Amino acid sequence: MMMETTLFFTPHQDDEVLSMGSAIIEHAKVSDTHVILCSDGSKSTVRKRLREDGTCSFHLGYHGFYLTEKEFSGYRDTEFKESCEALGVKKENIHADKDRAVDGSLTKEKARKMILSYLEKYPNAKVKTISPFGDMLTQNDHRALGEAALELYEEGKIKDLRFYVEPYKYEEFKQDKPDVRSWKVLNDDEEKLFKAIKAYKKWDPKDRRFAIGYHSVSSYFDSLEINKIQYIHTPE
Repeated sequence: MMMETTLFFTPHQDDEVLSMGSAIIEHAKVSDTHVILCSDGSKSTVRKRLREDGTCSFHLGYHGFYLTEKEFSGYRDTEFKESCEALGVKKENIHADKDRAVDGSLTKEKARKMILSYLEKYPNAKVKTISPFGDMLTQNDHRALGEAALELYEEGKIKDLRFYVEPYKYEEFKQDKPDVRSWKVLNDDEEKLFKAIKAYKKWDPKDRRFAIGYHSVSSYFDSLEINKIQYIHTPE
């Protein structure tokens, strides 16, 4: 019997664990699970913070690192790949494509093309991504991915679709879509989740590890470690 395929589309490095980590762990155990990174993450304000001289309370380390956008994106990719492996995804199923969007510029049209390109390879795959619903402050790349997936589902090009709500935006989501059924994802295999989080907290500048994810949204990582809760809903 052929194993089913599951495609997780994540807008940035760290969204895969913050919003979908528990689901990735579960699907990686039973399906051919792929995680596709849809932007390069190059525009994060953390790059500026890393080059401002001074110490940081997060890791008691010294800042003064002048990274190009390309270098910065590459170091974020390292965190992403390590996180995905910790969640149980095979190396060859972790995708950071060269034609992904520049951070902040992902459009619904480009997101459609990216999703369709993987559906051509895996036509009956289940698709998972970030919910397009919530307050209007939802980051552009997040919303574009969700809207593209929803449009493809409504056109019948995606047969099985699930959305994940960013935990820190769950209250806004419920206000925006009070009638949409959502449920909690609480994973029993918490060691994998903790290991994935650790990939974004690693600080070792000599090894070019700058804890970029943790610098960006430390409170989100801290909350996930404590609560281990993520949220999912159907397209309807």
